[in-house]
Amino acid sequence: MDRFNRFRISIEEFYANHQRELPWRKEKPVPYEVWLSEIILQQTRVAQGTPYYEKILAAFPTIKDLAEAPEDQLLSLWTGLGYYNRARNLRAGAKQLVEKYGGILPTNAKELLDIKGIGPYTAAAIASICHGEKIGVVDGNVYRVLSRYFGVQTPTNSTAGIKEFQELANYCIEGTSDPKSYNQGIMEFGALQCTPKNPACMLCPLQSECEAFQSGLVSTLPVKLKKGKRSAETLHFAVIEKNGEWMLKKRDNTSIWAGLYEFPRLDQQPKNGQLLAEPFIHKLSHKDLNCHFWSSNENQISEPGAYYSKEEMTQLGLPIVIANFVANKL
Repeated sequence: MDRFNRFRISIEEFYANHQRELPWRKEKPVPYEVWLSEIILQQTRVAQGTPYYEKILAAFPTIKDLAEAPEDQLLSLWTGLGYYNRARNLRAGAKQLVEKYGGILPTNAKELLDIKGIGPYTAAAIASICHGEKIGVVDGNVYRVLSRYFGVQTPTNSTAGIKEFQELANYCIEGTSDPKSYNQGIMEFGALQCTPKNPACMLCPLQSECEAFQSGLVSTLPVKLKKGKRSAETLHFAVIEKNGEWMLKKRDNTSIWAGLYEFPRLDQQPKNGQLLAEPFIHKLSHKDLNCHFWSSNENQISEPGAYYSKEEMTQLGLPIVIANFVANKL
């Protein structure tokens, strides 16, 4: 038995013995539920994402329901997850599926890639988990497991690395008769065993053939190209109240928080302004936002919005910094 088969068998055995019970994991997986879960879990931990999965599925139990969902309602349910383009693309993909496929997801990865918001990883996950296609999934967990076990030092976020890891993932899955278990198994192995920090190497069933463990490279693999320096931005929000309602402005679709509602912005700190909360830093993936909330009036803003009650605000898509302020201060 070659090391690829030993690797695959160990992964499948690990999954059989250690898989977590998750609401979208079923004996006969539902493609829509797998799709929804995979989109939510991009950039999101399972523990954080599961409650969002459950409430979004309850609100939109079918692809048709999602396609017909008002954008504000979906973004409201998404508040707190971040990366809001995932939600907009999810809804756009649902509309595309209704129009082109009768509200049913295609069964193979190639066709799935035509759907808005579905990339190679999500397409592979749906096709393998729901339809048994032998195509390897490659996410952060898989990059880590493959790079450590096979000693691959090509940066995972380079063009060459993306191609190399996809080819390796496809080769590893070829020998299985159960693509669903293998793909879910390697993701689960990375999440539970071969973790980014403090992996359980001494208890690992792959230890004896793991290149990283044998070479002392566990802490340095996988390799990633360093991103540019983080930037910073200061935001001044104008909190304007009238008759128990507060002014919000819906952002356009070309910037961060696209399509979400926020308090109007001020160009600079107002003279003699009164802070309504301690300034704080909100970290995005690429920059730090230094947020200030000022008691203001309509004369201080250039682009007025509309007034909403606190109850109405809970039905709108809000950036988490605004949602938290509303919940704590208003």
